[in-house]
Amino acid sequence: MEDQRWNFPRNGLSMDQIKEYMNPGRNYDCLDNGKVFLGYPQTTPHPIAIKTYKNYLQYNDNHVGTFSNNNTDLNISRKMEKQFIEMLGDLYGDIEADGYVTSGGTEGNIMGIWVGKYYLGGGETDNLCLIKTYLTHQSIDKACSLNNITNIIEIPYNQNFEMDTNLLRNEIDFQIESGKNRIIIVATVGYTMTGTSDPIDEIDKIIQDYSRNKDVSFYLHVDAAIGGLVYPFCKKEDFAFQYPSVKSLTVDPHKMGYVPFSAGVFLCRRNLQDCVAIPIKYAKTVMDKTLVSSRSAAAAAACWTTFNYLGIAGFEKKIKKLISIKEYLVEKVLADKLAVLISDPGTNMVCLYFDSLAQGLLPEWIEKKYTLDGFLLKCKDEMIICYKVYIMPHVTKRAILQFVDDIRALAC
Repeated sequence: MEDQRWNFPRNGLSMDQIKEYMNPGRNYDCLDNGKVFLGYPQTTPHPIAIKTYKNYLQYNDNHVGTFSNNNTDLNISRKMEKQFIEMLGDLYGDIEADGYVTSGGTEGNIMGIWVGKYYLGGGETDNLCLIKTYLTHQSIDKACSLNNITNIIEIPYNQNFEMDTNLLRNEIDFQIESGKNRIIIVATVGYTMTGTSDPIDEIDKIIQDYSRNKDVSFYLHVDAAIGGLVYPFCKKEDFAFQYPSVKSLTVDPHKMGYVPFSAGVFLCRRNLQDCVAIPIKYAKTVMDKTLVSSRSAAAAAACWTTFNYLGIAGFEKKIKKLISIKEYLVEKVLADKLAVLISDPGTNMVCLYFDSLAQGLLPEWIEKKYTLDGFLLKCKDEMIICYKVYIMPHVTKRAILQFVDDIRALAC
């Protein structure tokens, strides 16, 4: 089947011919031949989420529009989405936040930059710039392309693999002197490549300082697709909307929220989505404030049931367990000096550089066994090949020990 071009059958296939393709035959918990899925933030969804998702797929409702801060009559799935957004607003420090369930972090990031551009006045972008780092997710580049934002600045990251805020101040000064008085800043909580996070507190202070003293407007968007459902449950410090400069963020329940793909969330300050509202011609008084319009009710319903079932205590318990397994991996790697580590203590992810291996490359059989992909990263003026490892609920200490043993054997 894989080697031939597939044509649209005229009469349709029989059920027997189709049946083998209706079930993938595996999940993250039972891969063949000792394989363990480590390289990406994916796992088997929570049973509650799976059951809810299946039920609502049959219902097949279409969620068009935004239901947060909406007091009109809503059916059950729309009420669930409204309440889910309220829950996240409560978690992130703004009970009035608007938002909706998206297809994932890419949509949320595109939405954030779209809203940001028009919050800052829209129109031509000659006096507008966007500031990010090299580590920022590529969806921000997509967002800039779609919004015709061409003045894109990459701030170098510091030794902790987070945005260097001293250089950020210098760059803002330069941009203002160059006539840019509209500035979008993209900060990240949980970089895809390193697991590290930008110092939102410092960035917020910088924005507050410039907003008081300069004729310049800012929009701070936070990409928390990975860290947004980790940090609030393991770090007792301010987050997201608790910083006044944060205008919007994206978070992915289909990563650390244990619900099926595709389920992301875009959140923003109340009424900011009005900046991009477009009237729906076939529904008189309804405005579409989303990017994709039609959306499945199943994702929102699965988020509501799963998050309400687990509660804050349930998430804290899960995250604590994952971080303890991550720390077990860190301990084993450091004990035998198997790799150089990039690790934020408060996350369930670690980045590894195998400096004892030729070019830092793992053998192909290990890459396939653990679903690992190497990538280039600049470290101390040198480009190195790193691997990211995510500790998800299907990853056990036994699996980590097997992984460490395989790496250790390479040195023998």
